[in-house]
Amino acid sequence: MPDYPAQFWLLFVGSFVTRCGASMIWPFVTVILRERLDIPLTTAALLLTIQSVTGLLSTLIVSSLMDNFGRKLPALLGLAGASATLFAMATADSLEQWVILMAMSGAVLPVFNNGVNTMIADMVSAERRSAAYALIRMIGNAGIAIGPVIGGIVVTLMSFEAVYVAVSGIHALLTLFVLLAIRETIPATTDEAGKRSNPAGVGYGAILRDGLFMGMFAMYMLVMLGNTQVFVLLPVYAKEVFGLMESEYSLLLSINAAMVVLLQYAVTRRCDRYRPLRVMGWSALIYAVGLGSVAFGYDLSTFSVSMIIVTLGELMLMPTALTFIASIAPIDMRARYLGILGLSWPLAAGIGPVIGGFLSDNFSPVSTWLAASAMALLGALGFALLAKVRNMRSLERQPAMAPR
Repeated sequence: MPDYPAQFWLLFVGSFVTRCGASMIWPFVTVILRERLDIPLTTAALLLTIQSVTGLLSTLIVSSLMDNFGRKLPALLGLAGASATLFAMATADSLEQWVILMAMSGAVLPVFNNGVNTMIADMVSAERRSAAYALIRMIGNAGIAIGPVIGGIVVTLMSFEAVYVAVSGIHALLTLFVLLAIRETIPATTDEAGKRSNPAGVGYGAILRDGLFMGMFAMYMLVMLGNTQVFVLLPVYAKEVFGLMESEYSLLLSINAAMVVLLQYAVTRRCDRYRPLRVMGWSALIYAVGLGSVAFGYDLSTFSVSMIIVTLGELMLMPTALTFIASIAPIDMRARYLGILGLSWPLAAGIGPVIGGFLSDNFSPVSTWLAASAMALLGALGFALLAKVRNMRSLERQPAMAPR
């Protein structure tokens, strides 16, 4: 096992706890919204869009604060806010209440994970970062493998409400853990006057002008728009069309998590041998195959095959993307770059299921998966184009050979 700082292993433990808690709930969000509020699938997906919008605004603000004043305090506030929001969700029974709570959850839930990714970039050297992110993903998915099983058992024996109360308590304990055990890691990047070189609130314009980052983020978003269908709409699709129980869908999530736990580190080390944009392009192509195969599924075994294919794409894409962004981001804008990348999941979870729900409600359930596959395929083509352009520019910067 790599010799990382003690602080890294504390974040390793924290990632396990938070992922385990979150995964106890999110497989069942669309189901509980449909059953408790009796709303159409499109309306349930729009609630996730609200969550994504507040997540976007929160990340833009919090990432800037992390770059200028430190990583720890925002992470603490995010965990404490998540605990309070999840506790309130346990008894919310009206659409108005869920609109407010989904907005609040979007603002607080991404904060801790953004802090973890940024702290790792702070403390781990560039050549060891991909392996570090792979380890964090491994332990996080160990939590994801356990969480849905625990959540399914609690739902079966008790209620959805009990799950929300339990996860609220987990976040409260994690808040105390971060307060007592985690130290600040922000680099000492200052100018001659002793001030941070990039003032709070400044710098997003520079990110928007970063063509390489924005192009990569756009392609990554296309893949995530397809990917979120598996984790947001598949439980409803499998239950309403084919009669799969929530506990059976939990097994699909466990397959995903188990593959990450067992294979992520080895796959990442293998992918390190190749250029990151090329790796991301191949991973998007694998995603396209896996997402398209859901359209031909009809039971637990066939959906399991689709999940295996999708997870292979995930193993290649996620740590590669994090490492690539950490390497191209200026040191004093690191949290903002990684924060925007971290927004890809909540943004995709807010937009993708709306597209999928609209297609399902107005055309056919199968059309959701064909569209998801097409999104990932477009992402693969975009990554290939970016890799070609980056390679051409790299060749242009090389000095010309002297004439013979």
